Amino acid sequence: MEAANKQLPARAAAYTDYRELIRDKNVGAVVIVTPGYLHHRMALDAIRAGKDVVLEKPMGLTYAEAKEIEREAARSGRIVAVCMQRRYSRADSETRKIVESGAIGPLRLITCSEFRGDWHPDTWQYADPDTGKKTSWRLLRKTAGSSELEFSIHAFAEVCELVKSPPARIAASGGVVHYRDRETRDVSNVLVDFANGVRFSYSFSCFVPRGGSQLTVVGDKGWLSRSRGVISVQTGGKAPQEIKPGGDGEGGSAETRFYEEFFESVRTRKQSALNPTAAMEPAKIAFGADWSITENRIVTARDFT
Repeated sequence: MEAANKQLPARAAAYTDYRELIRDKNVGAVVIVTPGYLHHRMALDAIRAGKDVVLEKPMGLTYAEAKEIEREAARSGRIVAVCMQRRYSRADSETRKIVESGAIGPLRLITCSEFRGDWHPDTWQYADPDTGKKTSWRLLRKTAGSSELEFSIHAFAEVCELVKSPPARIAASGGVVHYRDRETRDVSNVLVDFANGVRFSYSFSCFVPRGGSQLTVVGDKGWLSRSRGVISVQTGGKAPQEIKPGGDGEGGSAETRFYEEFFESVRTRKQSALNPTAAMEPAKIAFGADWSITENRIVTARDFT
């Protein structure tokens, strides 16, 4: 904090206990970017202290915790935005624009693969209170929940916004097949049937450095495919057309645009597009995938009532 303050034009208040921060009447909005297992408690306390909140995903490590955040945000009337900033990337925005234009017709099928390298090696280390052993917080279920909740939820959020229907049936498989130092999965496959009939297939791995991601959206009139920053669109039996949405440095990063919308929501008191109710839909897929894998069963809409 001292190092950061030396770089600022005016000195910022500094706290070592978040409870001191939310007691400060000069603080109107709080940004929670701690490891996932702290989100639920900190967010509840901040909302109940009368603060507007940016909450990094996930809202909680359990469905019950996420529902409590949703209910408390609605009860309080505070502006709460769940930070899944990929929504504001050029690629996601252009994909959404094309689909919502009706160019490829009503959606029927979406497939997505995300193959990446491992988590950043310099991430914060959680010290086990019993053994003193330090482990990256993203590798433990009690601090991260699951890889799907920590990472895949970004893709789930994009798909939910395209489909605009709740998940009705979820089946998944996955585990730790490459690494030996963790509890959270390094590979998973998820199948989702949405209530409106759209099917979604998702594959994840975090032991494929520079593997990249690919999204394919199929409608009645054509299809859209996105890979490495290039979108291809095919409609009406014509040859596919390529679209390059541009980089996220143009006009500010996706994260910058997310915060601009949050500040506008605070000014106007209109809820963010990433409010807790909207954020709950991709969270259901992440929770449902975890239940399906750990309990060896198919998850249905009844599990979320």
